[in-house]
Amino acid sequence: MNKPARLLLPLTFAIALAGCQKAATISVEPGGTVPPAENSEPSAQPAPAVEKADDNALFAGLAPEDRTKYEAWFSKYNLGTDPATLDADADGDGYSNREEFLAGTNPRDPLSLPGVVEGVSVKEMHEVIVPVILREVKDGKARVEHRDGGEMEELKKGSQPKSLPYRVVNVRHEVKADKHGVFTDISNVTLENPDTKERVVLVRDLPARSSETHAILKGADGVEQKVRLDETITLPGQGAKKFKVLELRQDQVIVEELATKRPMTIR
Repeated sequence: MNKPARLLLPLTFAIALAGCQKAATISVEPGGTVPPAENSEPSAQPAPAVEKADDNALFAGLAPEDRTKYEAWFSKYNLGTDPATLDADADGDGYSNREEFLAGTNPRDPLSLPGVVEGVSVKEMHEVIVPVILREVKDGKARVEHRDGGEMEELKKGSQPKSLPYRVVNVRHEVKADKHGVFTDISNVTLENPDTKERVVLVRDLPARSSETHAILKGADGVEQKVRLDETITLPGQGAKKFKVLELRQDQVIVEELATKRPMTIR
């Protein structure tokens, strides 16, 4: 009656040994993965999948060589790695964390802004308006209005407006239609100062700035600097970099870094 039991032990051992031998000869597939054994049950705790860099939204739009810098930058400012962080504005300055990274500014400092020149500010703006406004161009003649008293004056090429250091060098009548077929009179008159060669273009019904319009910039050391439109300048704290003044506004000056053609703002 005990014989079947004695035969069962060697048979069980043989099956187990065969299983061990089979496991010992399992080959690893390319990529480091192991194929599941036949008739084996799935593991209760599968290994988590490793996230690929390409799948992480934090790397969107970045070249591979920039990824390491990107991760280091987020770690430096303790911003976390949630993709939603990209569009967040950690310092409330109106620029997203992505924009601050690309500009190399501090996302935790509201005074560190992308495209803004640091260490220099606009102290004041002096706007000088030419005291005449063009009202009409007809038959090669221009009618201008003096702003101080409303007096009308007729000018033609070679004329000199009353009390002004300019001469008329060009009178042009022009009407253009936009894409909707609406016509607009964009006639203009060009004035030139014979001494300074400064030129001013009067466009119908619009005030024109004189080249005397300028802004006063102030560096961190308190040194002031006068800048005019189209001038090439250097700025405090920017070393030997050169900038061209593109636009003068009431509260800011727009410049372009000549080497990179990158527009920047001085506030």
